[in-house]
Amino acid sequence: MESIIINPNALKAGEFYHRVVLDMRTGRELQHLRKTFQYRGKVSEAMPNVRLKAVPTNDQLNNTTTPIAPGQPEGIAWTWFDQETYTSGTTTQLDFFQTVQTDGTLGNMQAAGQLPNPMYFQIYHIGVFVRIPPQSVTAAAAADVNPQTGSINDVHALINGTLQLSIADKIYYQSKIGMNPAGYGPNTSQAITGTFGAGTWQSTDYATNGVPDLRNRNCFWGTLIIPPTQRFLVRMNWTAAITLKAGSQGIVTAMDGYLFRRVL
Repeated sequence: MESIIINPNALKAGEFYHRVVLDMRTGRELQHLRKTFQYRGKVSEAMPNVRLKAVPTNDQLNNTTTPIAPGQPEGIAWTWFDQETYTSGTTTQLDFFQTVQTDGTLGNMQAAGQLPNPMYFQIYHIGVFVRIPPQSVTAAAAADVNPQTGSINDVHALINGTLQLSIADKIYYQSKIGMNPAGYGPNTSQAITGTFGAGTWQSTDYATNGVPDLRNRNCFWGTLIIPPTQRFLVRMNWTAAITLKAGSQGIVTAMDGYLFRRVL
């Protein structure tokens, strides 16, 4: 058998292609081995960490902003985000993207729990950022105290919960919260001051969910799409309520991807 290999530079992102296999003895295609795939572009060209390689022409810009046919959408890189409050000692479940936040720094949903018609959203990443501030901890004893209460312990407890994405009341993704790093925010750090001994030294620490690098995020490669006017949510669950040393704090969930909407 022989596979026919096409020059990848000749492929166009978004187009469908057939991969065929030929019988070397007869030169005929083996139909049962034919596969159809949609070429999504080179990995180096995938969203989102790509620099501009060339300045587009006016015609190319017009094609992206002017519909060729009635109702044709435009596609733009977009992030939906929402912050909800984890109430210390009480919360066991949080739902995200279910409200339109009046404070634009807390969320940017345009409709509660759904996308307005005719918007579609192609998901590439889901990230979770735990907004635990730096804290100072006074040692309770000269011996090691484990776990040492503080930011690191708070974040460790919170990201041990579960996360799921539902669209039209159907679950499309489940994982641990810690498997969805935010890709932004400070990394874990700690400083100790004072003389070692009971009640005579302090530990100041800070932690967030994952390394602050945009590449450090769970990726769906656009395989999940949220259609307009369909209910969707990201839900987090914990087995039991967690008492945080920092008290009640915010958790941010963000979804990166491509938003397809009517051309303005």
